[in-house]
Amino acid sequence: MALIVLNSPTQHPYLIARAILMLATLWLTACSSVVELPSSNYGSRVKYLVLHATSEDFAESLRLLTQPTANPVSSHYLVPDPGDPSYTRSSLRVHRLVPELERAWHAGVSYWAGETSLNDRSIGIEIVNEFKCRSTSDTDNDSAPEDISCDFPGYDDEQIALVIELASDILTRYPSINPIDVVGHSDIAILRKSDPGPEFPWKRLYEAGIGAWYEEDVKEDYEQRFAQRLPDITTVQDALNRLGYYVEATGQFDNATRSVMRAMQLHYRSDNYAGEIDAESVAIIWALLEKYRPRELEALLIAKQ
Repeated sequence: MALIVLNSPTQHPYLIARAILMLATLWLTACSSVVELPSSNYGSRVKYLVLHATSEDFAESLRLLTQPTANPVSSHYLVPDPGDPSYTRSSLRVHRLVPELERAWHAGVSYWAGETSLNDRSIGIEIVNEFKCRSTSDTDNDSAPEDISCDFPGYDDEQIALVIELASDILTRYPSINPIDVVGHSDIAILRKSDPGPEFPWKRLYEAGIGAWYEEDVKEDYEQRFAQRLPDITTVQDALNRLGYYVEATGQFDNATRSVMRAMQLHYRSDNYAGEIDAESVAIIWALLEKYRPRELEALLIAKQ
């Protein structure tokens, strides 16, 4: 995998300080008063892999992700689109912008599986896509899904192959990342984000060993059951929470519930992501719980007895 490392000029003082700290650590280690006794009681900082799509071309994405702005953002990696005129290299290469063990500012206000501020626990990959979303309501932050209009271009095959190579390498080095915890920006920032969008080939990544997907026969069994009668709204809200999303258990099909359903559908049922609660969508949630969070499914069933 071809990799280009880019460091923002604003990082230089930080990098110098970090180098001094590393030298001091090496000096302490060399001192006879320091004894190395490795502990087995630790774990990886990284628990999540978050996939994003940029709404700008490569050149503008690189500027926004590396240069000072009013609201600074960054990502660990940036993957170009080979058809982008602003990308001028002869071959497609992954660009590393932030070292993996450092905190990139890619997730923003976020939530997944009981944790907030996922910047602290995740690796972020930005993928150039140039999608465009706009709100047709007067309140951008709380727009219902039907008030969000988006244009999602497709992804280039070579670009996705490079994403698969990069993600596979990351997961090899961080086996603590569970498949269900490979998420899109829209999964963790439901009211703000729609990327990487319905054109992103989540199932292709799953077939390459990256992320989660349901078993088709299990989904079909649940779908037949729910075609007769859907669970009540509170149970669906509980199931979404147990899968990893967050929605208040109001017992009402409100805008928040529709938004969470839309996020789930963007990931797992992209041919229809209007946010409606239907038999197929609920069946996908139950099939995912059975495969990846069986204890949560068991607890859900016990709670409904």
